[in-house]
Amino acid sequence: MLEKLAQEIANITSEVIGHEVLITDKHGMVLGSSDQSRIGTLHQASLGAIFRRKEMTHNEVVSSTLKGVKPGITIPIELSGEYVGTLGITGYPNEVAKFGMLAKKYAEILLREEIINKSSLLRERALQSLVQEIAAFDPNHSDEMLLLTRGRELGYDLKPPRITIVIDLFQFNHITSEIHHQALQKDSPEIYIQSLKINIESKIKKTFSNNQDITVSLGSDKYVVFHMLDGEIHEEEICETIKKKCKQLISALKELGIDASIGIGTIGSLTDLNNSYHAAWRALRIGKKMTDHPEIFYIKDFVLEELLSYIHKNTAHHFVEETVTKLTQYPDYDELFRTITAWCESSLSPINSSKALNIHRNTLFYRLNKIEQITGKNLRNFRESLELYIAVKLMQILEPESKGN
Repeated sequence: MLEKLAQEIANITSEVIGHEVLITDKHGMVLGSSDQSRIGTLHQASLGAIFRRKEMTHNEVVSSTLKGVKPGITIPIELSGEYVGTLGITGYPNEVAKFGMLAKKYAEILLREEIINKSSLLRERALQSLVQEIAAFDPNHSDEMLLLTRGRELGYDLKPPRITIVIDLFQFNHITSEIHHQALQKDSPEIYIQSLKINIESKIKKTFSNNQDITVSLGSDKYVVFHMLDGEIHEEEICETIKKKCKQLISALKELGIDASIGIGTIGSLTDLNNSYHAAWRALRIGKKMTDHPEIFYIKDFVLEELLSYIHKNTAHHFVEETVTKLTQYPDYDELFRTITAWCESSLSPINSSKALNIHRNTLFYRLNKIEQITGKNLRNFRESLELYIAVKLMQILEPESKGN
């Protein structure tokens, strides 16, 4: 740890106090120095400072008797009760002594922060590995006890039922590119981006705040939450509660200038939590194709779309070609597709369809007649209306997955 930060500590401390600074390991070997010619040499005074566990001063007379030592002070660096090295400051002892404790504290703070950061990174990787194991879990071939043990090692009981929430930040890569492009010279764009990511994760953990909720980042713009459920499970109530939390999260992220789409999976115990995980991603993938703006998508709201997504692509393309391709030749085809969707989802009701589209009934009838003339389908007939509806849904499902990227 000290080896990694030694040169940085030496350089920054030297710039601040205006004196030469070096850092050694516990064996007195120089790891970092503002005078780089001293790196790799023995600083004999460090051995005495570590042995005595206290600061040592050495004037010109004393330093001349020690190998690799100049006049100044040498201070042991302590980390978690262990002396891991020393910090040396060159100059008249009486003059540089006032900087000694400040420099020592700075070095120790940097080392502690590095340990914390490294520990956080290792835990994040362990959680990502746990998510991968859950996603790949097969109750017929996987060891349930092994997965439970992995969870316990990280402080989680995987037995209680959970529901999966996946969060996809809308155009986050574009946002980070803009930050780099607009960055001022005095600011570091990477520091700002890391701060933004920390704030995003904080918002997610504040929304799903149960200490047994597992929150993991996947890449720079996606997050997974395994939200633990308490008490009796009433699916409809849970669904409404989760949707409410997701709306709160979307509002919280907007405060950071971030939009997000959210997928919600099924409720799952350990043996089928993998199904919940994959269902959440399917809900997100299908939902993003159904709309052009960030939204919350619950897998059970897309039963038909999910079923249609399993149709062979060649079959789906052929059905679309036979049913609605003629509509795409008209400049208002988007309006016509929306009309088909609203008409079918409003139970073929003119009043409800007009309200859903926010148009006059005469305009609705005009569009319906136009669709019938182009396609040859009778929109007053449920079966023929359903054929058009399925074709429109298939067109959306067959679109490339580019929204939100």
